[in-house]
Amino acid sequence: MQMIGKNVLVTETVKETETASGIILTGDTTNGSKPGLILMVGPEATHLEKGQRVFLDWGKTMPVDVDGKGAVIVDMEHIKAVL
Repeated sequence: MQMIGKNVLVTETVKETETASGIILTGDTTNGSKPGLILMVGPEATHLEKGQRVFLDWGKTMPVDVDGKGAVIVDMEHIKAVL
């Protein structure tokens, strides 16, 4: 797969929280926006690089399956911040 134009391939990052006894809790434990991790960047998507964590408008994404794992394609204009 290769991104074209200003499209970016992003996967949802999973927040891990460890309890005092060492049990790791995964999933969404907060209300609000979830960060994503950039997997691929189209040639016209400036200022973005593979591996960056970003906040994006998840409602403006197109879900895709990449090697059996869920990801989304989003136009760079819907990425709101780089962490």
